[in-house]
Amino acid sequence: MPAPMVSHPPFPSPTIRSRFAPFAISLALLLLPGVNAASAQSNARWVVRSSAATDLWFHSVALTGFDAYGAIPLYAPGYATQVRTAREEEGKGLTRLEREAPTFRAAFAGDRDFEVLHFVPIYFAAADVDQMLDALAAVAAEGESAAAKAPPAARFGAAAVASVLKTPAQRAILARFAAAVRDEWATAYRAERAAQSDQRDAALRAAVSAWAGAAGPAASSSLAGRSLDGGLILASPPLGQEGRLFAGRPGDREDNVVAVHLAFSPVAAGDPAWLAVREMAFPAAREALAAAGLLPTDPGAAELATGRAAAHLGALWVGGRGDGALDAYRRALLRVAGKSVPAGAVAIEHAFDATYPLTAAATRAIGELRMSQAPSR
Repeated sequence: MPAPMVSHPPFPSPTIRSRFAPFAISLALLLLPGVNAASAQSNARWVVRSSAATDLWFHSVALTGFDAYGAIPLYAPGYATQVRTAREEEGKGLTRLEREAPTFRAAFAGDRDFEVLHFVPIYFAAADVDQMLDALAAVAAEGESAAAKAPPAARFGAAAVASVLKTPAQRAILARFAAAVRDEWATAYRAERAAQSDQRDAALRAAVSAWAGAAGPAASSSLAGRSLDGGLILASPPLGQEGRLFAGRPGDREDNVVAVHLAFSPVAAGDPAWLAVREMAFPAAREALAAAGLLPTDPGAAELATGRAAAHLGALWVGGRGDGALDAYRRALLRVAGKSVPAGAVAIEHAFDATYPLTAAATRAIGELRMSQAPSR
């Protein structure tokens, strides 16, 4: 999987690395009992679903205004403003999380280890809200020993977070934030999310259909070449153009978790399936740029360049079917970037290329990539 997109020293192998994540998790940790990252999925190779814990966490981090470096936001632009506007229209005051958001944002931005917070839901992919928050509170109170006491669904997430946030100061901030997230769920977001259930269910049905009927089959051979045969796709409204990608147990080709944006608009029906393809293309795109000497040294520039290359690599993966898959993929990536989608395949291609521009050298690098020969994890 891709090396961390941060200026940290390399970690010993074997390791698992998340997109952006500034840390590595050892094989011994991954082999703790009951920590299969995608254990909640069915027997289908890739499962598309939503999760209350995922939505709550991404919602909460988005409300703090904490983002990462780089030109592409990790959360939907304007998300916090939209939430506040909707609450004001209903006469609701600030929640505890909203009141404390500036404090959290300053603390998170001042310590790069807190970038782990952008990935918490995919480490707790099998956990519910209470399991996730109880485990995080235990980590804040007890540190790394808390993981062994956590229920199986939360054990991996507890171990992952505890392996990064180790100092008393970090754990104090984690405790305060987890308590604010719990309050956010109890006083506001649980009801708000429930009110969206019909829209969410319709959007998820469309995403499941798009993956099973088009995106999955179109990308399957390329995904197999990357040991991405199966796993869990989490679709969550607070996410923005940048998703998340995590590979679980080494050697398990179906223990993978991807998180992408979920839009409720009927126009965007099915988009999470195509956005997931782009996320899954990210590691290979990064490897291609690095091998060609084209990966910038600045983390933000590297993320931007790799994201653009991944968009085009995903297009190569799905473009050979001739059944509209390529246009559907490009439309989804235009929508998530906030761009208008023109009519006609040629106009869509031009808009896509303008939104995700590549140099000629980068175009050659991803075009020459032989996915079947790419190393498995």
